[in-house]
Amino acid sequence: MWDKLRNEKDKVSKHKLDAWECERITFLKGINHRRQFLAFNKVSALPAPKRSFCNTCSKFIIEDECKHAEHSIISDITDNQLSHPSELLPPLVNAKKEAQYLFSKESVKFLVDTFLSLNYKYVICIGTPRIHEYIQSSVKGLSSILLDIDRRYHNFFGPLEFCWYNSFNNHFFFKEAQLVFEDFLKSSRGENTVLVTDPPFGGRTEPLAQTFSTINNKYKSLTKGNGELPMFWIFPYFMEPQIQNSLPEFQMVDYKVEYDNHPLFHNGSKGRKQGSPVRIFTNISCSQIKLPPDNYRFCHKCNKWVAKENKHCMICAICPSKNGQTYTHCKLCKRCVKPNWRHCSNCQRCAQLNHLCKEIQFNGVCLTCKKLGHKKADCPEVYTLNSSHSKRRKQFQQSKSKKRKH
Repeated sequence: MWDKLRNEKDKVSKHKLDAWECERITFLKGINHRRQFLAFNKVSALPAPKRSFCNTCSKFIIEDECKHAEHSIISDITDNQLSHPSELLPPLVNAKKEAQYLFSKESVKFLVDTFLSLNYKYVICIGTPRIHEYIQSSVKGLSSILLDIDRRYHNFFGPLEFCWYNSFNNHFFFKEAQLVFEDFLKSSRGENTVLVTDPPFGGRTEPLAQTFSTINNKYKSLTKGNGELPMFWIFPYFMEPQIQNSLPEFQMVDYKVEYDNHPLFHNGSKGRKQGSPVRIFTNISCSQIKLPPDNYRFCHKCNKWVAKENKHCMICAICPSKNGQTYTHCKLCKRCVKPNWRHCSNCQRCAQLNHLCKEIQFNGVCLTCKKLGHKKADCPEVYTLNSSHSKRRKQFQQSKSKKRKH
C-alpha cells in the first residue's frame, strides 16, 4: 500500500506541487520559532502579574496590548505554568486530529520512573507534552525532545526541544526541525533511547505504525546500531489486534494509563468502573516493566506484572483479562471470556445474557491472514503466525540481553 502511495506521489504534476508549496508557505506564515522563544525569555524575566498569553493569537503579549482587547487572555502566569504549558493552555478538542487528553501526574511519574529504571537517557516524546515537561523541569539524567502537532508549544520550548510534527504522515513542518530531531537521534549513539507516544485514539494504526517503523529505521541508520528502538505506544486495550497486525512484536502491558481531562479514563468516582481502558504497548519484554504493587502483582507463570484482578488461567496458561475485569474460562469455547458472558447453545459461543440468538456473519477481513469471512480469534493460521511472532520476540530479547552483556 505504501509503495503505491509513493508511486502516486511521484506522478503528481509540477503545477500541483507548486500549488502545495504555496499553501505550505501560507500555512506556516507568521511562525518563527526562534523569535517566539525569545519572547518566552522576555516574559520569563517579568514578575508573574505582568505575564500574559493570548489564546486567540497563540502568543505572549509583549507590546500593543490594545490589539488583544477582545481576545481570550491568560494573565498572572506562574513559573510552574511557564515550564508546564499543558497546564496553562486549553486542550485542543478535535478527537481525530489532536485530541489533547493529558496524562495524570501519577501516570507521568510512572512512565518516567520506568524509563529511569531501564537506564534510558534520551526520550522521544511524540504527542506526550506532559512527559516532556516533567523531564525538562524535574528529572536529571534524562534528555527529551517533543514532537507534537500543537504549534502553540513554539512559545514555550526552544528549537532544540520542540519540533512541530504530524505523526500520521511523519511530517516535520520545518526542515530545520527535522535536522534537530536527527541530531537528537545521533547524540544517543544508538543506546539508552526510548520513544513514547500517545496518538489520537480516533486515528488509524497503520500510518502510525509506518511512522514508528520509519523512525526506527532512521534511528538505526544514523546511529549505526543494530538494536531496535524501544517504544511505548499508549493506546486503548481493544486496539491490540490492530497494533499487533502492523507491529507483531508489540505486547500489551497491564498498566492503566490515566488522564486528567477525560471524563472516564481515570479511577475517580466518576471514572470508568473497571478503570481506564488505556494501556501501554511496547516492543521490550513486559517482564522488565515493574508496575505499582498497590494495584498490580507479579505473575510468576507469565513472568510479568499484571493487574490484581487479572487472575491466571491454568487452562489457557495466561493472565487473560484485557478490560480490568476477572475473566472466567469457558470449556466449550476453550478460552476465557468476560465474567458477564454465558455460553449460548444456540449461538455455540459465549455472549451477553440478553443477546439475540442468531448466526453472526462476519463480513470483515481477518487481521491475521487478511482473508474475508472470519476474525483473528477464529483464524486457522493464527497458531502458525503466533509461533512465528513468539520466535521473533525471543530472538529480539536475546539480542538485547547479549548487547547489555557486552
